[in-house]
Amino acid sequence: MTQQNSALATRRKGERICPQCGIAFVCGMAAGENNCWCADLPALMPLPGAESGCGCYCPDCLRKLIETRGG
Repeated sequence: MTQQNSALATRRKGERICPQCGIAFVCGMAAGENNCWCADLPALMPLPGAESGCGCYCPDCLRKLIETRGG
């Protein structure tokens, strides 16, 4: 198994990579849960990067974006 295939095989269901900081985190909806952790935060619309498909941010970066926009 190549290193790339090994990395893909160890990814968690619903795992995303934050476009802001690059860390891996789990999106609850993509993991098949009824809700995601982000549903407990104030809405941030429009979400930066949503038009390019980069709409999921890690908890820390999403909180910073909300604070920056006064959410």
